[in-house]
Amino acid sequence: MLWLSVVVDNACTGIWEAWGSGARPTSLRVNPQVYDAVAAARPGEVARDHPLMLLGLPLMADSGVATYEPIVS
Repeated sequence: MLWLSVVVDNACTGIWEAWGSGARPTSLRVNPQVYDAVAAARPGEVARDHPLMLLGLPLMADSGVATYEPIVS
């Protein structure tokens, strides 16, 4: 079972920390399992070939990212 709320909470923390250091985040790298869960929740975006977004940032699947530790970049 995947807890997307934990992923979102950790991503929010990362975004907040980036803003605090003066950075402007441009993407969110997530584990492929997270990417697939977001894609399943947003079939319309996938069908229209739109980029998947979460918290205003485009999602990028990255197998090097731990499931519950999204990377804000």
